[in-house]
Amino acid sequence: MHDAATMSFHLLRPLWLLALIPLAVVLVVLLRRQSASAQWGGVIAPHLLTHLIVRPQQGRHVNPLYLVAAAMTLGIVALSGPTWRRELPPFVEDKAPLMVALAVGASMGGTDIAPSRLERPKQKVSDLLAARAGARTGLVAYAGTAHLVMPPTDDRSVIAPFLAALSPGLMPTDGKNVAAAIALSADALATEPVAGTILLVADDLGTADAATMQQAAGRNSLVVLAVSADDSALPAGIDAVKVSIDGSDIARLERRIETRFQAAQGDAFGTQWRDEGYWLLALLSLLWFRRGTTVAWILALCIVSHAAPSRAEGSSGFTGLWLTPDQQGRLAFDRSEYRAAQNLFADPMWRGIAAYRSYDFIAAAEEFARVDTLAGKFALGNAQAQNHAYEKALKSYDEVLKAQPGNAAAKTNRAIVQAALEAAEAKRRKQEQDDSAPPDEKADETRIDPNQKGGKRITVTPQDVTTAGAAEAWMRQVQTSPADFLKLKFAIQDAAPAQRKAAP
Repeated sequence: MHDAATMSFHLLRPLWLLALIPLAVVLVVLLRRQSASAQWGGVIAPHLLTHLIVRPQQGRHVNPLYLVAAAMTLGIVALSGPTWRRELPPFVEDKAPLMVALAVGASMGGTDIAPSRLERPKQKVSDLLAARAGARTGLVAYAGTAHLVMPPTDDRSVIAPFLAALSPGLMPTDGKNVAAAIALSADALATEPVAGTILLVADDLGTADAATMQQAAGRNSLVVLAVSADDSALPAGIDAVKVSIDGSDIARLERRIETRFQAAQGDAFGTQWRDEGYWLLALLSLLWFRRGTTVAWILALCIVSHAAPSRAEGSSGFTGLWLTPDQQGRLAFDRSEYRAAQNLFADPMWRGIAAYRSYDFIAAAEEFARVDTLAGKFALGNAQAQNHAYEKALKSYDEVLKAQPGNAAAKTNRAIVQAALEAAEAKRRKQEQDDSAPPDEKADETRIDPNQKGGKRITVTPQDVTTAGAAEAWMRQVQTSPADFLKLKFAIQDAAPAQRKAAP
């Protein structure tokens, strides 16, 4: 989590506050000019003036000058960029990667939680997958051994049939090997750019303690969805959410997953301060309906709008009276109107981000090239990689890593781009070889094997699961149910370590 300093209130553009000085001077001058003593003091003797001035009864009337001053003060403070919270760059994923480690031991068949200890969490996992639509999620099943059911994927429909098929009878051995399940989940999340979350769904953690479980999770956070009604089944120090009859447990899990993911994202990619000035501008609307303030409103809006830099192309005249170009661009960006935001932003970094989101990677690279910061160089590398300018992208990432050797995001993206460059080079060399080699056969010539009467069908029985090539043969035989597939897959995986130990 971020420390308290990252949440402190400050101003992004504090020099705008200097505009309050002339505002205060003008206000004092105008208030003096409204004073009857100041207006008539030069033509009426002071000892007579006090008896000639008739003062109206004090009511609830508010001097319009004060309203104008308040509106202009709010506008100036808004332009100074007040902020108190950070946000992630828009390049990073907005959903946390998640591995679900589901206990499928014999104890999960208990019916003290309807319909059973296993079926209820399977329903909860399905609800969580639906709530996290588009997020990368994987599944591990464990009892005495742990097995990868599905690596992280953003297609929840792939996980659904295997999740529904899980039952205690599929597991090779019974037990509560919690550490193995967490370690296997951590291995599946190892290729993710940033840390994810491991959701352990279990009724009992056996002899596992909090320290061992967290060590097995590694860089990833760990949350437990407790299925048992007995709280004593969980060791102390574990972040647990009890299964509920409604969706409150899913909501709590989502908050924990996303909060920790945001913190991990911030550590890996860095964060930036969010301009909250538009909230102060929204307060000006409270003055709109007061009688007698229309002229003052127009004056205040004109002064504030003329003080703001005019940069945005395509911005409406009315919106331009209220918001700076960057604030207008941010509103369009938050509405996913990225092309409009690209034209509205004045900041080249945000113009590039909007162009990147609208898949205009050439324009994004041009904007990022104008930003002489590490964040700009990292973004430039991303845009160049999308343009297939792999050499330029590698150069941009190298500049980031030269300044920050531990930048995990730059390391990960550089490895991906390097692999893409090597694959492109290999494809180009292969194509050159194919073009230079003479053809082996004449055009349109077809050769048929007269002895081949159809595809070969390979049948695998449960007794063959430990033989060499059994896994490959099983994968070829697709006429089976998910439950049978998982049972044999788990048996193969369980036998594999024994085979490796027996090998010379």
